[in-house]
Amino acid sequence: MANINCDTTSLSSSPMQAISDAVTIDETSSKPTIGRGYYPALIAASTSMWAILLGPVLSTIPNQVNTLAPHNKVAALAMVTGIAGVVGIITNPLIGHLSDITNTRLGRRIPWLLGGLVVIFPVSLLIGHSRSIGELACWWGLLQIGANMLMAPTSATIPDVVPEHRRGMASACLGIAAAAAPVLGTGIQTLLSSPHLVYSFLGSLTVLAEIIFIFTLRHDRGHEPTAPKVRRGIQWQQLLPHSTDFWLVCGHRFLFGLGQNMALAYLFFYLQDIIHYATVHPGQSTDDGVLILTAIYAPCVMVAALISGSITDHTQRFKWCLTIATLTFALGAVLGAITGSWSGVIVLAVLTGVGYGVYASTSMSMAVHLLPDDNRRARDLSLINVADLSSIALGPVVAAIGIAASGYSSVFIAAGILVLISGALVLRTRSAH
Repeated sequence: MANINCDTTSLSSSPMQAISDAVTIDETSSKPTIGRGYYPALIAASTSMWAILLGPVLSTIPNQVNTLAPHNKVAALAMVTGIAGVVGIITNPLIGHLSDITNTRLGRRIPWLLGGLVVIFPVSLLIGHSRSIGELACWWGLLQIGANMLMAPTSATIPDVVPEHRRGMASACLGIAAAAAPVLGTGIQTLLSSPHLVYSFLGSLTVLAEIIFIFTLRHDRGHEPTAPKVRRGIQWQQLLPHSTDFWLVCGHRFLFGLGQNMALAYLFFYLQDIIHYATVHPGQSTDDGVLILTAIYAPCVMVAALISGSITDHTQRFKWCLTIATLTFALGAVLGAITGSWSGVIVLAVLTGVGYGVYASTSMSMAVHLLPDDNRRARDLSLINVADLSSIALGPVVAAIGIAASGYSSVFIAAGILVLISGALVLRTRSAH
């Protein structure tokens, strides 16, 4: 991969042409190279996708749950997010596998990206009108399917078209998107208020951003998979990757994500019930507090992701960056256990933001570096997505049990411990520096 020609000076100076020709083919190596349009398109597509997944979880869905089941809101929220998480866990690897074996004139990834938009847009018009917890869970589960049709192919474009020495920055783009998405989602919630308008706006934005991203992939055909030897029966041992390091990364991402989601999933209720934000700040709502915290959290993630992504691109060393990430995030989580003030929560947002930013760019870059099979990129990255989605699904459930048993402080401490364990798993990998 080191000999890939990444010179983009031959690209047209026209912005529109730069976007449409963002992925070109090197005539001497027959390998795809990226142009200037790929990175902003990747950020826009990933931000809109995560905004419609993370934004509602932080604010819109808790508000809907609060309206539909005010006396059982914690358990109801756990049920809605848990069901959707199970749906995501099942569909993501399936879609990743199907994307790898898809062979059309549009390539492998584009048909699934278009299919995801076909699912997401109509669901986004209906979910805001949910009249019961069961209906909300149903629509939210369908939305996960549409999002997974975007998620697996989008992450697979990084090893498909990005040279190895640029993948840290591409992974940083995903980290930036994950940070910007909650701000976008909660900001839209604050401005529009109505769940129907929030989901409709986010659905429309996702369609627009993904179409732009698709234009940057018009030359991506990947490479033809190596023809497998004909054998009788199903070779079950070939269905999953055989790489200890890769599975260690999956475990690392699951534990870090579980800790993160335990610490942040009930941020709305934490501000409402513990910090009493609306009382401390007359004239403001708890939604305003969530928006302020995400607005602080997001820039910290973005700056940390860009710096760590650039460093890993130059050094190809991942472990020490991830050690810093886990220590910083864990410190922020433990702070949540001992603070009871708004100023303390702001410091928590800064520390967890920096920790997550370093983690987001470095961990994904390391995962791409450790992919065991070039013919099964989307399948293997979908397993990374499953680890992430599992943590998103289980985080609120585990946190709800912890809150019911011993309050928010124990949940923050447990989250910090899980993040530290995730860092220990990274240190056990052998193939990554």
